[in-house]
Amino acid sequence: MLTILSKCTEAFVLFMLGISFVGYAVFVYPFEKLHEKTNREVKANQLKYAPNA
Repeated sequence: MLTILSKCTEAFVLFMLGISFVGYAVFVYPFEKLHEKTNREVKANQLKYAPNA
């Protein structure tokens, strides 16, 4: 009985971690990238620290 309970708990924890990673990738990351592309300070820093090629 304890083995079944521990396996179910392990599967539940892995499932929740997977859902959290997918949720971040779908809902948060695109908005972070959009904000990075439209922010003036970020663009100024990218130009300031860009390698001179």
